[in-house]
Amino acid sequence: MKHTFLNLNEGSFPIKLDKKFKDLNGLEELGQVKDHIIVKLIIEKFSKVLFLAKGNISVTFEADCQTCFKKTLIKLSLETDVGIKDIKYENVDQKGPSEIHYQDLENFNINDLVSEEIYLNFPSIVTCCTLESNEKLEGKSPNKIRPFQKIRDLIK
Repeated sequence: MKHTFLNLNEGSFPIKLDKKFKDLNGLEELGQVKDHIIVKLIIEKFSKVLFLAKGNISVTFEADCQTCFKKTLIKLSLETDVGIKDIKYENVDQKGPSEIHYQDLENFNINDLVSEEIYLNFPSIVTCCTLESNEKLEGKSPNKIRPFQKIRDLIK
C-alpha cells in the first residue's frame, strides 16, 4: 500500500484529491474491501492552524452478518466535512461544533484521514437479516435438537 503524504503548511489551496485505494491499514477487522475505496476530497485552508476537508468517500465491504454469519455487503457513501489541525493542538483544544482530525501537518497522511473517517462511520452492528426471520428459520429446521421431547411424549 502506497502512502500519500502532503505538507499542509506549504502549497496552494484548495488541494483537490481524486484517488482510488485498494485497501488501507486499520480497516482489516471491518471486513474485506470489495473493489476500491474511492476518495474525492477538497482540502481548504480556513486559517493558519485550521484546514477543512470536504468531499465524498465511497467503499463496499464484505463482512459477516452478526445474526446468521453469512457474508453480506456493506456499502458506505460518506459525505465528509472535517476539520484538520496539527497534532500539537490535540490536548489544548476545546470541543467545538465540528469534528477535528489531528495529525502532523508537515507529513499529513491522507490514508490515515480516510481510514479514520471510514472506521468512525462503519455500522456497529452488521446484519443481513432480522432476528425474527432467523428464529423462523430455526423453528422450521427438521434437525433441531429437542432435549425434552421424550419427556413430553411420556407425559402424553
